[in-house]
Amino acid sequence: MRKIREEQKVRERRTLHINKYVLIGVCAVLAASSIFMTVETATSGVEVSNLRSQEVVLLNQKTSLEDTLVKTLSISSLEQKSGEMGYSKPSTLVYVTSSQPVANLP
Repeated sequence: MRKIREEQKVRERRTLHINKYVLIGVCAVLAASSIFMTVETATSGVEVSNLRSQEVVLLNQKTSLEDTLVKTLSISSLEQKSGEMGYSKPSTLVYVTSSQPVANLP
């Protein structure tokens, strides 16, 4: 009887030790994953911040390019540039109409 009780106590101690190691292992995994998630969250925050600053820069460039396009395509600007290139306003305008058949096929 005594041996059986001692063996049971030894088994209980072993299972307690095993349970402790399993519990410590689970806690270590949870702590490591918590640290990893914290680092990932911080990194994502920096990336989002960088993307927002790039968005502002790109929006400013877009606005600047749109302004340049509007200025370039304005009629007065085109007239001035065409005058600098040697073109002038036509004195008479000739309108071309749609083609009319010259001869009919039999």
